[in-house]
Amino acid sequence: MAIYSAGRRRTILILLLTSVLLITLDLRGNAVFNGIRSGFEYAFRPFEIAGEVVARPIDRVWSGITEVDDLEAEVERLQEVVDRQRQASIAGDNALIENRELRDLLDIESVANFDLVQASIIGSSPSNYDQRVEISAGSNDGIRIGMPVVNSAGLVGRITQVNPTTAVVMLATDQQYHVQVKVVAEIPAADFEPEPVTTTPSGVPIDELTGDSTTTSTSTSTTTTTTTSSTSTTSTTLPDDAAGPGGSTPDDPAAPGGTTSTTSTTSTTSTTTTTLPPVIITRETGVLDGFGGDRLPRVRFIADSPQFGRIAEGDAVLTSGGSDSLAPPNIPIGRVANVIRNAGVEGQELEVELNADLDRLNFLTVVLYLPPQGSSL
Repeated sequence: MAIYSAGRRRTILILLLTSVLLITLDLRGNAVFNGIRSGFEYAFRPFEIAGEVVARPIDRVWSGITEVDDLEAEVERLQEVVDRQRQASIAGDNALIENRELRDLLDIESVANFDLVQASIIGSSPSNYDQRVEISAGSNDGIRIGMPVVNSAGLVGRITQVNPTTAVVMLATDQQYHVQVKVVAEIPAADFEPEPVTTTPSGVPIDELTGDSTTTSTSTSTTTTTTTSSTSTTSTTLPDDAAGPGGSTPDDPAAPGGTTSTTSTTSTTSTTTTTLPPVIITRETGVLDGFGGDRLPRVRFIADSPQFGRIAEGDAVLTSGGSDSLAPPNIPIGRVANVIRNAGVEGQELEVELNADLDRLNFLTVVLYLPPQGSSL
């Protein structure tokens, strides 16, 4: 006996064919179906909103129950990050103050020795062809051609044109921009091998090249652990009637009237652990050139010499200063992004990732600095 009659089988087949036809028309797009779908969505939208209103509190309660531990752990992690940043900020401020005091004491040039002029950008956004911007300060504020321009991240460029109330800044990515720089790195003292020296009998080292006596000092952090032993002595004296003739004590401690002594001695042990501080050295100096807005600036005239360690990605790049430099020393510029080693005697070039985001400049600071001697702009 058949499960379905002939009429039922025909009905099922017609429904299947109709479903396939409707799905095909819907996939290919049809104005009638689109209108019907929009009508159903419009009709059922109030019910959907009511369902969301009812389910939202339940969903929030469930999320609060199941995710509270993760949220607490995330809050603790973020609080630790904030605490570390606060500590680093305080330590950085203290280091800046100490650095300024030492430079003032030793009469060393730094940005802090010069007056600063704050200005905002008022026009001339940089493009691939013209890496210059206009700022809202000029000669009336003491600005002169060639003065360096910085922001909170580091070097931005230099002044190339001055008007009474405005000035034009050439950015560090401009192809006509050049500035003397130095590449510095922080090397652990354990990896730093100083040049060998010869010592005199008095212990004063003598420079092998010049023959002059020099005195070198190394600052180390030393932790010393000392264990001191105790010495104990036990004496036992026998009665007088057990003593020898005349009350004398025989040499043999076991003899009558003798004294028994027991002495225990432990030596002192000293353990010293020495931790050498990191050594910050200048690896090389060169000239930073802009290569346009779509390429990173490069540092030229870098010798590939392992004397002070090879330059690597991540090394810091700062202005070097000098009598013919257009910027005072130690203005942060960026970090080495790529080391390009050229063949032959051409040395190597460094691509530098700038600290300052030149595409999002708003407020700039002009350092009122001019080199002691005239230099080409």
